[in-house]
Amino acid sequence: MQVRNKSPWTRLSKLILAGAAALGPLVGTIWLVYIIYKLLLKVGDSMVHFIWRFVLYLSDHTSTPPQFPGIGFINFLLPLLVLLGAGFLLANPTGKRMLRVAEAVLIRLPLVGFIYKALSQFVGAIEGLEGERKFKSVVFVEYPSPGCRLIGFVTGEFQEHSECEGLTSVFVPTSPNPLTGFLILIENEKIRPSNMSVEEASKLVLSAGLVTPGEVRSEK
Repeated sequence: MQVRNKSPWTRLSKLILAGAAALGPLVGTIWLVYIIYKLLLKVGDSMVHFIWRFVLYLSDHTSTPPQFPGIGFINFLLPLLVLLGAGFLLANPTGKRMLRVAEAVLIRLPLVGFIYKALSQFVGAIEGLEGERKFKSVVFVEYPSPGCRLIGFVTGEFQEHSECEGLTSVFVPTSPNPLTGFLILIENEKIRPSNMSVEEASKLVLSAGLVTPGEVRSEK
């Protein structure tokens, strides 16, 4: 049986896909760093204009902020210096007390308090992923029919007063976007444990099954 040679377009498309797979993560990282840089630069520029207008208001003059070589770098560093100063301030008891007073005032404000609490909980959840509140293990949940399994991350266990059996909270991510998903509460005996690590399961979900646990182990 004669085997047909691959067409030039097929070989060309494979080379393009190989180049995209090699340069994609690098370009994506550079693009994300650039976006963060532009964001900090814009925030710093707004801070400089605000400070300059405040100083001119006190001196009763009107003009624009001075422009000189390196002003862009200063605008970029200014938000980082503010965050660094806030970190040093909150590292001592006085700064923590000031933060608690500010939080108490914001929480009592209509609508503002709801937004602040929601953002605080979101930031706390992100920080908790690196601490004691990170995903504990990987499990399988049988859904939507017998024989089908969903990958889930165990987030905690607790005992419901109205239930005799213990319950486990499992976060089931969607693929290929693991940042969204749904939370289910399932009885402990209905959970099937998995030998995959959290990192392996995350790569499996993120790649929509293209990166299998065996391939992940072979990279290590």
